[in-house]
Amino acid sequence: MSGFEWGVARRYLLRPPRDGFISLNTILSAVAIMLGVWALISVMSFMNGFRAELMDKILGYHGHAVVLGYDSKIENYSDLTASLASVDGVTKVLAFTENQVMVTKNGRSWGAVIRGLPEVDFTPERIGASVVHAGTVNNAVEEDGLVLGHLLARRLGVTVGDTVTIVSPNSVSTPFGSTLRYLAYPVSAIIELGVYQFDETFIGMPQKEAQRFFRLGDTVSNIEIFFKNPELVDSRLDEITKMVGRSGYVRGWRSFNQALVGALETERVMMFLILSLIILVAVFNVASSLVMLVRDKSGDIAILRTMGASKASIRKIFVIVGLTVGLIGIIGGCLLAAVTIANIEEIKVFVEFVLGRDVWDPSVRFISSIRVEVDWFEVALTIFVAIVLTFLATILPAVRASRLDPVSILRHE
Repeated sequence: MSGFEWGVARRYLLRPPRDGFISLNTILSAVAIMLGVWALISVMSFMNGFRAELMDKILGYHGHAVVLGYDSKIENYSDLTASLASVDGVTKVLAFTENQVMVTKNGRSWGAVIRGLPEVDFTPERIGASVVHAGTVNNAVEEDGLVLGHLLARRLGVTVGDTVTIVSPNSVSTPFGSTLRYLAYPVSAIIELGVYQFDETFIGMPQKEAQRFFRLGDTVSNIEIFFKNPELVDSRLDEITKMVGRSGYVRGWRSFNQALVGALETERVMMFLILSLIILVAVFNVASSLVMLVRDKSGDIAILRTMGASKASIRKIFVIVGLTVGLIGIIGGCLLAAVTIANIEEIKVFVEFVLGRDVWDPSVRFISSIRVEVDWFEVALTIFVAIVLTFLATILPAVRASRLDPVSILRHE
């Protein structure tokens, strides 16, 4: 009986009525499901990549946990850094100074944040630079120079070899009264960190020079702690807090990115629900297509019933037809999503060419590059939701077909 049901379902799919209405309706149903699955997988992968890239950049710059010194000073930081490095799961500990300044050049000025970094950290990898636009990062230590974010360098109109003036907001006492402290430094390198706000404000300075300029002595203002897995932070905060003691206070990455993390998670859930509605609307097309098929094939159904086909067999035929249409749409949607994800950069360039504008403005979207990350659980969930909705859409038409009275139908044939 199973072969009989599949055979009838295959004939209904491959040999539509002469007027072609059911055939067109079936095609449109499959296309609608395909577009829904394509949109859901593509957009969710795009959002996953955006979220992962943004968090990687932010956590790569700020660390997974930060020790902040009271009055922006942590003394005996070398011993504390060694102790923190021994915590289970910690991969890197970075002690540095961080101060807000004004940087000027030829009448141009901009607010910036100076990071005083140890000599060992003056490499592109340890600073977190994705691109070195000009100069050599390591030269900053030898020249007592600065490493600038590329957007900051553009705003000031400077390049490697130029000199910029750093103005500290903290005043110093002189025989003639208080005045602002300022010094000129050469630009040793220009880098790109990958986050718009960081590239617009970042200045890297050798730690010893930063301690001298800001008169910090042998102290630092922050200690950043990096873990193998950022999710380990919450379980290690108590241990780290005990080690730090009265030297400062500890904050995990969730606390200083709480609003951002919450917004991204909410956006992820709502985006999935909203895009799932596209599939829900698409399966209504499947239901309407099956209703029309049942009406057109009522004579066939009556003959099958008189030949001994059971109601269950009739239901199964139309469920097979509906699920086949749904699976064709799902497979097509997955293939279309794969093509979209593999060619996202080319699609971006094409859209910008057609619209004549930049569709990926880093000042709005924070990060300067597009990243797509496929979550296979979400892909499986999308396919599962599409199959379940398609199956539910077939139930009513299939039940209606099985309840047709063959006697009354044949009487009017």
